[in-house]
Amino acid sequence: MPVLQDQRETKVRFSGASETGAVRAINQDSFFVGELDSYYLAAVADGMGGHKTGEVASQKAIEILRRELLKRKNHPPTALAKAVQAANIEIFDYAQDNPDHEGMGTTLTTVLIDDQVGLIGHVGDSRAYLIRDNSIRQLTYDHSWVAERVRQGVLSEQEAKKHRLRNVITNALGSSAEVKLDIFHFEVQAGDRLLLCSDGISMLLSDEQLLDIVMQNGFEEAVQTLISEANGRGSPDNITAVVLEIEQVEKQSKPYSLPSEHAAEPQSVTISPTMTGIRMIEDVYPRQDTVSKMKRQAWYPYRLWILGSLYLVLLIVIFTALRK
Repeated sequence: MPVLQDQRETKVRFSGASETGAVRAINQDSFFVGELDSYYLAAVADGMGGHKTGEVASQKAIEILRRELLKRKNHPPTALAKAVQAANIEIFDYAQDNPDHEGMGTTLTTVLIDDQVGLIGHVGDSRAYLIRDNSIRQLTYDHSWVAERVRQGVLSEQEAKKHRLRNVITNALGSSAEVKLDIFHFEVQAGDRLLLCSDGISMLLSDEQLLDIVMQNGFEEAVQTLISEANGRGSPDNITAVVLEIEQVEKQSKPYSLPSEHAAEPQSVTISPTMTGIRMIEDVYPRQDTVSKMKRQAWYPYRLWILGSLYLVLLIVIFTALRK
């Protein structure tokens, strides 16, 4: 599915593909890559659950993500969080209402390109990589039992790859009423390449192999080579790859502020059916309209008291003037 968009100043080439693999009977992965209103969006979801259940969860995640992002265009970080919130609630409720789908859930890794700003939203153990200057950087942290032990220093990377619990996910979309969302951003530069993939690829190919394939091939050929390499290694899971090539970036002013430093660590926020998590993300990426700026002022919580006091002073001045 290769495309080159020429209508906008920021230009991105992209391609994606998904296959069942050599072992699984059904493909429970879903993906999207393309232009979504004024943004570019890429997303990979890897479903979990019984026969067809994981497929339902991953498809719903992608569909709801696209639907909700189209509704909310003025503040992409909040829009991304609200889309994850809606997807989590709808998938969870669907499983509650349909006992055959009990236990369904899905990963969701998404990149939203808003000109020079790349926003990452991440749940689970699908991955996003940034390839720049002949090096590769994993942008996301796996939400899995073995990945957490690696970060704690209990397991090495090699031990994790062979561990019997390597497929145990500790955070999934739709598996409960709350979900942990990792959200952060990076500066998009011309020449960047982005790779999103399910663990059917990342479990079989090293970072060095991923880098070599994406750098040595065009964006369409890179996707097909990743799929072929995974299949050639027996592909015990479904395999999905999405590659984006940033051809040109036009910097534009944004209606939201970025954190002062490009944080190396993502913001991990618990997204529940309430607005608490959404507000936390809006605090990290504050709106820049006049009303929002006023709300962030120290005096704003006391605005009614201040207005009342000013009104009282005005009445006293008028009364005093009338008595003279």
